[in-house]
Amino acid sequence: MNAGIDVKNPPNSIEEVTQAILGLAENGDFPPERQLAEQIGVSRHMLRKALSTLRDDNRIPETQSRNAQPSKGKPRSAKQAIATRANIASRTSPAELWEVRLLLEPEIARLAAIRGTPTEIDDIVAAHSLAEPTVFDRGNDNLFHRAIAVASHNILAAYLLEQVMDLTWEETIRTRLPAYTNETGWRHHEIIVDAIRGRRAAEAQQAMHEHLVAILKWLNGGAPSTPSAK
Repeated sequence: MNAGIDVKNPPNSIEEVTQAILGLAENGDFPPERQLAEQIGVSRHMLRKALSTLRDDNRIPETQSRNAQPSKGKPRSAKQAIATRANIASRTSPAELWEVRLLLEPEIARLAAIRGTPTEIDDIVAAHSLAEPTVFDRGNDNLFHRAIAVASHNILAAYLLEQVMDLTWEETIRTRLPAYTNETGWRHHEIIVDAIRGRRAAEAQQAMHEHLVAILKWLNGGAPSTPSAK
Protein backbone atom coordinates (compact mmCIF):
# COMPACT_ATOMS: atom_id res chain seq x y z
CA MET A 1 0.00 0.00 0.00
CA ASN A 2 1.35 3.43 -0.91
CA ALA A 3 -1.07 5.51 1.15
CA GLY A 4 -2.28 7.58 -1.77
CA ILE A 5 1.16 8.13 -3.32
CA ASP A 6 1.13 8.38 -7.10
CA VAL A 7 3.95 6.01 -8.06
CA LYS A 8 3.84 7.29 -11.66
CA ASN A 9 4.61 10.79 -10.44
CA PRO A 10 6.89 10.38 -7.39
CA PRO A 11 7.74 13.40 -5.24
CA ASN A 12 10.68 15.43 -6.47
CA SER A 13 11.26 17.87 -3.61
CA ILE A 14 12.17 17.42 0.05
CA GLU A 15 8.84 18.93 1.13
CA GLU A 16 6.90 16.49 -1.06
CA VAL A 17 8.92 13.58 0.32
CA THR A 18 8.31 14.69 3.92
CA GLN A 19 4.58 14.87 3.26
CA ALA A 20 4.66 11.38 1.75
CA ILE A 21 6.50 10.05 4.81
CA LEU A 22 4.00 11.66 7.17
CA GLY A 23 1.16 10.21 5.11
CA LEU A 24 2.53 6.71 5.56
CA ALA A 25 3.15 7.27 9.27
CA GLU A 26 -0.41 8.44 9.76
CA ASN A 27 -1.67 5.18 8.26
CA GLY A 28 0.44 3.13 10.68
CA ASP A 29 2.73 1.93 7.90
CA PHE A 30 6.27 3.14 8.52
CA PRO A 31 8.55 0.45 7.09
CA PRO A 32 12.36 0.19 7.07
CA GLU A 33 14.25 2.81 5.08
CA ARG A 34 14.80 0.76 1.93
CA GLN A 35 11.13 -0.21 1.68
CA LEU A 36 10.03 3.33 2.50
CA ALA A 37 12.14 4.72 -0.36
CA GLU A 38 10.66 2.17 -2.75
CA GLN A 39 7.09 2.92 -1.65
CA ILE A 40 7.51 6.65 -2.09
CA GLY A 41 9.55 6.27 -5.26
CA VAL A 42 12.64 8.27 -4.29
CA SER A 43 16.32 7.57 -3.73
CA ARG A 44 17.49 6.64 -0.24
CA HIS A 45 19.66 9.75 -0.28
CA MET A 46 16.63 12.03 -0.73
CA LEU A 47 14.66 9.97 1.77
CA ARG A 48 17.37 10.40 4.43
CA LYS A 49 17.45 14.16 3.90
CA ALA A 50 13.66 14.28 4.33
CA LEU A 51 13.83 12.10 7.45
CA SER A 52 16.55 14.33 8.88
CA THR A 53 14.37 17.38 8.25
CA LEU A 54 11.39 15.74 9.98
CA ARG A 55 13.50 14.74 12.99
CA ASP A 56 15.02 18.20 13.27
CA ASP A 57 11.51 19.70 13.26
CA ASN A 58 10.30 17.09 15.80
CA ARG A 59 7.64 15.93 13.35
CA ILE A 60 8.66 12.29 13.77
CA PRO A 61 10.29 10.66 16.82
CA GLU A 62 14.10 10.71 16.88
CA THR A 63 13.95 7.11 18.09
CA GLN A 64 12.48 5.88 14.79
CA SER A 65 15.02 3.33 13.51
CA ARG A 66 16.44 3.66 10.03
CA ASN A 67 16.76 -0.02 9.35
CA ALA A 68 14.20 -1.80 11.49
CA GLN A 69 10.48 -2.05 12.02
CA PRO A 70 9.01 0.05 14.87
CA SER A 71 8.91 -1.59 18.28
CA LYS A 72 5.87 -3.73 19.04
CA GLY A 73 5.81 -2.41 22.60
CA LYS A 74 4.08 0.70 23.82
CA PRO A 75 5.74 3.62 21.99
CA ARG A 76 6.77 6.79 23.74
CA SER A 77 4.90 9.84 22.55
CA ALA A 78 6.78 12.56 20.70
CA LYS A 79 6.21 14.88 23.68
CA GLN A 80 7.76 12.34 26.06
CA ALA A 81 10.79 11.90 23.83
CA ILE A 82 11.28 15.65 23.54
CA ALA A 83 10.91 16.13 27.31
CA THR A 84 13.44 13.40 28.04
CA ARG A 85 15.95 14.87 25.59
CA ALA A 86 15.49 18.37 27.01
CA ASN A 87 16.06 17.05 30.54
CA ILE A 88 19.31 15.34 29.55
CA ALA A 89 20.44 18.41 27.59
CA SER A 90 20.03 20.58 30.68
CA ARG A 91 22.33 18.27 32.67
CA THR A 92 25.13 17.73 30.15
CA SER A 93 27.43 20.04 28.18
CA PRO A 94 28.65 20.50 24.58
CA ALA A 95 32.06 19.11 25.53
CA GLU A 96 30.49 15.98 27.03
CA LEU A 97 28.52 15.39 23.84
CA TRP A 98 31.70 15.49 21.77
CA GLU A 99 33.52 13.25 24.21
CA VAL A 100 30.82 10.65 23.57
CA ARG A 101 31.08 11.18 19.83
CA LEU A 102 34.82 10.60 20.15
CA LEU A 103 34.06 7.23 21.73
CA LEU A 104 31.68 6.25 18.92
CA GLU A 105 32.43 7.88 15.59
CA PRO A 106 36.04 6.94 14.86
CA GLU A 107 35.04 3.27 15.16
CA ILE A 108 31.88 3.92 13.15
CA ALA A 109 34.00 5.42 10.37
CA ARG A 110 36.34 2.44 10.46
CA LEU A 111 33.43 0.01 10.17
CA ALA A 112 31.89 2.04 7.34
CA ALA A 113 35.12 1.69 5.34
CA ILE A 114 35.01 -2.08 5.86
CA ARG A 115 31.31 -2.87 5.74
CA GLY A 116 29.71 -0.12 3.70
CA THR A 117 28.07 -1.26 0.48
CA PRO A 118 28.88 0.63 -2.75
CA THR A 119 25.46 2.28 -2.55
CA GLU A 120 25.99 3.35 1.06
CA ILE A 121 29.40 4.78 0.25
CA ASP A 122 27.83 6.62 -2.69
CA ASP A 123 25.35 8.07 -0.17
CA ILE A 124 28.24 9.32 1.98
CA VAL A 125 29.89 10.92 -1.05
CA ALA A 126 26.56 12.47 -2.09
CA ALA A 127 25.97 13.88 1.39
CA HIS A 128 29.42 15.46 1.37
CA SER A 129 28.84 16.92 -2.09
CA LEU A 130 25.93 18.96 -0.69
CA ALA A 131 28.29 20.87 1.60
CA GLU A 132 30.25 24.00 0.72
CA PRO A 133 33.82 24.53 1.98
CA THR A 134 33.05 27.92 3.52
CA VAL A 135 29.50 27.35 4.76
CA PHE A 136 28.37 25.23 7.70
CA ASP A 137 24.91 23.74 7.22
CA ARG A 138 23.41 21.80 10.09
CA GLY A 139 21.17 19.61 7.93
CA ASN A 140 23.95 18.64 5.53
CA ASP A 141 26.32 17.92 8.41
CA ASN A 142 23.78 15.64 10.11
CA LEU A 143 23.13 13.87 6.82
CA PHE A 144 26.87 13.24 6.33
CA HIS A 145 27.51 11.77 9.78
CA ARG A 146 24.32 9.71 9.73
CA ALA A 147 25.20 8.28 6.30
CA ILE A 148 28.50 7.04 7.73
CA ALA A 149 26.66 5.53 10.70
CA VAL A 150 24.29 3.64 8.39
CA ALA A 151 27.26 2.30 6.41
CA SER A 152 28.82 0.94 9.60
CA HIS A 153 26.08 -1.72 9.78
CA ASN A 154 26.03 -1.38 13.55
CA ILE A 155 22.45 -0.49 14.40
CA LEU A 156 23.11 0.21 18.07
CA ALA A 157 26.07 2.51 17.38
CA ALA A 158 24.03 4.37 14.75
CA TYR A 159 21.14 4.74 17.19
CA LEU A 160 23.35 6.04 20.01
CA LEU A 161 25.05 8.52 17.68
CA GLU A 162 21.71 9.81 16.49
CA GLN A 163 20.60 10.47 20.07
CA VAL A 164 23.80 12.43 20.76
CA MET A 165 23.48 14.43 17.55
CA ASP A 166 19.86 15.30 18.32
CA LEU A 167 20.90 16.50 21.78
CA THR A 168 23.42 18.83 20.16
CA TRP A 169 20.64 20.99 18.79
CA GLU A 170 18.64 21.35 21.98
CA GLU A 171 18.36 25.03 22.87
CA THR A 172 20.11 24.57 26.23
CA ILE A 173 23.12 23.13 24.40
CA ARG A 174 23.18 25.55 21.46
CA THR A 175 23.21 28.59 23.75
CA ARG A 176 26.38 27.29 25.41
CA LEU A 177 28.36 26.84 22.19
CA PRO A 178 31.30 29.24 21.70
CA ALA A 179 31.27 31.74 18.85
CA TYR A 180 31.67 30.11 15.46
CA THR A 181 34.91 30.30 13.50
CA ASN A 182 35.57 30.47 9.78
CA GLU A 183 36.50 26.79 9.71
CA THR A 184 33.52 24.60 8.77
CA GLY A 185 35.12 21.17 9.04
CA TRP A 186 34.64 20.58 5.31
CA ARG A 187 38.29 19.70 4.78
CA HIS A 188 38.07 17.04 7.49
CA HIS A 189 35.00 15.57 5.84
CA GLU A 190 36.87 15.46 2.55
CA ILE A 191 39.64 13.36 4.11
CA ILE A 192 37.10 11.06 5.79
CA VAL A 193 35.23 10.50 2.53
CA ASP A 194 38.43 9.73 0.65
CA ALA A 195 39.50 7.16 3.25
CA ILE A 196 36.10 5.44 3.39
CA ARG A 197 35.77 5.37 -0.38
CA GLY A 198 39.26 3.87 -0.61
CA ARG A 199 38.38 1.23 2.02
CA ARG A 200 41.27 2.46 4.18
CA ALA A 201 39.70 1.69 7.53
CA ALA A 202 42.54 2.85 9.80
CA GLU A 203 42.81 6.17 7.93
CA ALA A 204 39.04 6.71 8.14
CA GLN A 205 39.16 6.06 11.89
CA GLN A 206 42.08 8.46 12.38
CA ALA A 207 40.54 11.17 10.19
CA MET A 208 37.27 11.08 12.12
CA HIS A 209 39.20 11.16 15.40
CA GLU A 210 41.15 14.24 14.33
CA HIS A 211 37.96 15.92 13.12
CA LEU A 212 36.20 15.47 16.46
CA VAL A 213 39.27 16.34 18.53
CA ALA A 214 39.56 19.64 16.65
CA ILE A 215 35.94 20.46 17.51
CA LEU A 216 36.42 19.44 21.13
CA LYS A 217 39.42 21.77 21.40
CA TRP A 218 37.26 24.57 20.05
CA LEU A 219 34.56 23.80 22.60
CA ASN A 220 37.16 23.89 25.36
CA GLY A 221 38.48 27.29 24.31
CA GLY A 222 41.06 26.20 21.75
CA ALA A 223 42.68 28.29 19.04
CA PRO A 224 40.40 30.27 16.67
CA SER A 225 41.49 28.08 13.75
CA THR A 226 39.74 24.97 15.13
CA PRO A 227 36.55 23.84 13.34
CA SER A 228 33.08 25.02 14.16
CA ALA A 229 30.65 22.69 15.90
CA LYS A 230 28.99 19.91 14.07
